[in-house]
Amino acid sequence: MKNQTVRHPAGTKGNLPSSRSSVRTWLKTWPGAFALAGVLALGVVLFFGIRTVVPTSTPRQSSSMPVVGISVGNLAPNFQLADAFGRPVSRPSLVADRPGLLFFTTTYCLPCVEGLRALARFQNDVGPDRFNVLVAFVDPSEPPAALRAYREEHGLPRTWFFAPDTDDMVTKYRLRALDTKYVLDRAGVIHYTDIYPATYETWRQALALVGITP
Repeated sequence: MKNQTVRHPAGTKGNLPSSRSSVRTWLKTWPGAFALAGVLALGVVLFFGIRTVVPTSTPRQSSSMPVVGISVGNLAPNFQLADAFGRPVSRPSLVADRPGLLFFTTTYCLPCVEGLRALARFQNDVGPDRFNVLVAFVDPSEPPAALRAYREEHGLPRTWFFAPDTDDMVTKYRLRALDTKYVLDRAGVIHYTDIYPATYETWRQALALVGITP
């Protein structure tokens, strides 16, 4: 089965004399002090000058803050969508109370339908409240009505989100093929991804990585 490619990122002030004559007298009387003050002033200028021209490095991210990306271990890119039934969904809301699964497809991808049916069977076995599902449709010519009909035609769960890609997820996730899937933990970190047609066993192994087993 051939995957369909989708085309479409300082110092302190000194006490100086007030008049010019007093200054000249002060310079004659205190040549050593003046020289010392000059050296100190030069040092202050050089010190602060160097500090302003030396580039500073970007603060390193803590090891507890994964980098945003599309590989396992990355924080999945964020998105803001409304599904075909008007419900808002984003990466944080998808994983707010349980792990989440993100699946890219179109209404005419036949291997994708089989994979989603297998996912529905797996979710029925483990319990409908164990993980959330977002099915993102990447063909911009498909209206929300087509997505609603898709859900009904294939008997897919009403708890899933069926949303058109209105937030350029194709680019954010560098989509290369339909059937692309991501399993996210409750922090939004990716634990599994692939681009191949899915079976029941695919979902069993993928979701076990975020603690979901029958």
